[in-house]
Amino acid sequence: MSKVGQISIDKFLDTMNLTLEDYASGVDECLKTASNEAGESAEKELHQTSPSLTGRYRKSWTFQEKEVRRGRTYRTELVVYNAERYRLTHLLEKSHRIANKYGTYGMSKAQPHISIAQKNAETKFVKVFEQELGRIRT
Repeated sequence: MSKVGQISIDKFLDTMNLTLEDYASGVDECLKTASNEAGESAEKELHQTSPSLTGRYRKSWTFQEKEVRRGRTYRTELVVYNAERYRLTHLLEKSHRIANKYGTYGMSKAQPHISIAQKNAETKFVKVFEQELGRIRT
C-alpha cells in the first residue's frame, strides 16, 4: 500500500478544526456586518417616516448593540429604539382612545411606521448576510 496522499487522523482532525474555526469566525463577521447595516437602515428609515409634530420624536431614533445572557450562553442583540419619546411609539403605531374637548372619547388614527421599518430591516439583513456569506465561501 502506498503512503502517497495519506495523513494521520490527528493531523486531519487538527486541519478540520482550524477550517471550521475559520469558517465560524467568518460567519460571525457576516452576522455583525449584516446586523449593523440593517440597524442603520432601520434607524434612517424611522428618521424619515416617523410622524412629526415638533420633530423630537422623529429625531430621537437610535440603535444599540446589547449582549444578553440566556442560560449559559451570551448572544448579541441589536435594538432600534426611540431614546426620548419611547412612550409614544405604541400610541402612534397603534390606534388608541382619545378625549376631545367635549369630554367624549374617540379613536386616534394609527400611523404604522415601526412595523414597516422592521420588515424592511429584516429583508435588508437577509440580503446583506447572504452577500457577505457568499464572499467567505469563495
